[in-house]
Amino acid sequence: MENYVYDIDSIRGLNLTLKIPLPIYSYLVEEIFKFTLGTYNTFSKQQFLQIFERESIDLKQSEQLFALNSQIYLVRFLQKYGIQYDNLNRWLKDNTLMPETHREFFVQEYQKNMNSDQIKKILSLGKLKELKWTINQYAGDAKYPKLTKIYILLEFNIQDESGDLHKQLINLTLQEFKVLQQEFKEIGEILRSFSQ
Repeated sequence: MENYVYDIDSIRGLNLTLKIPLPIYSYLVEEIFKFTLGTYNTFSKQQFLQIFERESIDLKQSEQLFALNSQIYLVRFLQKYGIQYDNLNRWLKDNTLMPETHREFFVQEYQKNMNSDQIKKILSLGKLKELKWTINQYAGDAKYPKLTKIYILLEFNIQDESGDLHKQLINLTLQEFKVLQQEFKEIGEILRSFSQ
């Protein structure tokens, strides 16, 4: 995140999330990720400026666009450099005034979208020879030592054009796995329509 630290204006814009209620912030972040990943093309800054006005968000008019642009810039930066989730969470905590709830939601959304994008890249490398999966469990963080979390480990064995095999591993939370499951379900429905 070093390159990002030098952009003080963007960090000031991230700090303005203190004034945005979590439900509106959540909606904003989801829409930005959809837009920047190319799965959604009707994103409008004007739409969010109107939401800020309508909901009487405690942002001056000069701050509204500033806050919005900083979120878009951060998402694009992360997608370009592929920052790790734990590094992102630590960086946001150390360098911004983003509330913990907002920070956790942003990191969670980034992780969800990056995993989905990562799987698409893996499958585009070549022919899928084998897919293995396991359900795993790990202890929670220091804040909740007794909490155990479940995640799914996917192992892709891909053969490239030269015939070489490559193994790729991806961890997915249950929520992320459900999203992936839904995508495969939609693919299946489309395929069935062609076979009729």
